[in-house]
Amino acid sequence: MEHTSNISSVEPENISFDAVEIAGLIAPLLFAVMTIVLVALNPDPSGTVSKDSKIPPDRIEQIHRR
Repeated sequence: MEHTSNISSVEPENISFDAVEIAGLIAPLLFAVMTIVLVALNPDPSGTVSKDSKIPPDRIEQIHRR
């Protein structure tokens, strides 16, 4: 107990990131965001049908007669 005045707390080191570490953290995040945006902007091809590709009703009757 007589040496308690000599005890000091350990000070943490200053942490500094270099450019490679920052790029390593940000690049995957950017790719994830770009992927989400591209998927959101790209419509589902199976769910979209143009009006030109629909079969007219008389053609459907001809197909059913065969």
